[in-house]
Amino acid sequence: MDGVLSWLLPLLEQYAQQYPWLATVVFVMGSFRLFLKPVMSIIEAVVGLTASPKDDEFLAKVLDHKAYKAVAYVLDWLGSIKLPKKEG
Repeated sequence: MDGVLSWLLPLLEQYAQQYPWLATVVFVMGSFRLFLKPVMSIIEAVVGLTASPKDDEFLAKVLDHKAYKAVAYVLDWLGSIKLPKKEG
């Protein structure tokens, strides 16, 4: 692994210096992935553990909404961020 990093790291640093906007885009995509995946997993787990069907219906409504689908599609297309899809 050390051998790969020895030639890959300078290459990545060079690209980051030449194209700072690309480094920013990669950073933002990684940040979204780091934040959104666990948040959605926690929300789904909490909704699944509660006895009330109201929160299940609300989550299903959110996941079925056109705005959520559009955001999920754009995030998936731009950053390969897979947000949970409605099951069923």
